Amino acid sequence: MVYIDYNITSDVNNWKGTATANEMSLRERKRQQTRQELISAAMRLFGENGYERTTVAEIASAAGVSTKTFFNYFASKDEVLFPHLSRRIDVAVALIEQRRPDDQMADVLVAAMQHMLADALTEEVDGGLAAVRLPMVMSVPAVQAATLHRYFLAETQLARALQRAYSDTLDLAAAAAVIGSVMGAAIAAALVCLQEGDATERLRVAVERAIAIAIDGVRNVPASN
Repeated sequence: MVYIDYNITSDVNNWKGTATANEMSLRERKRQQTRQELISAAMRLFGENGYERTTVAEIASAAGVSTKTFFNYFASKDEVLFPHLSRRIDVAVALIEQRRPDDQMADVLVAAMQHMLADALTEEVDGGLAAVRLPMVMSVPAVQAATLHRYFLAETQLARALQRAYSDTLDLAAAAAVIGSVMGAAIAAALVCLQEGDATERLRVAVERAIAIAIDGVRNVPASN
């Protein structure tokens, strides 16, 4: 499996809404370069040797840094499989929290999901990360557990934000059900497309349709008692 290097510097700038690449400090550019080199090294080694046979020390060595430096960027080996998830969820949470008083819940969720989809297509599908990760998600127990854990935490974070934004309509359990239905639909569609080897555009269309199907149900969510 070939993993394609990709540049995340501009994406980080866009997310922060601050400096351009030229205005970033040398130290920050170096940090982003080191992080990218760790991700690329990990994906290459996972593809060549398998996830379980690859060590953190080997990833660090391949990236030209120490094991200690690896842990300055990632808390564990499995975290490098999801290098953009935390940032992606943070932005989606911000979109929910910044909703206007007259924004409908379904429309806010569509905007958040569209952001996450666009980001995932750019950073993971086109970059090759998703293709390298998929066989591990399907067959490696440690990766399966890590995937479930990370997406559970992500859904919980989004559900809490949604409940705060629509506290007059949702309790936390209902918010969790709404987020679970929408994210579950999107993830299920994406996994099928990745397994089938579909092109990026076909995957995008399939996930958008899955989101639309789930959103139809969200528009009819009754208020919590």
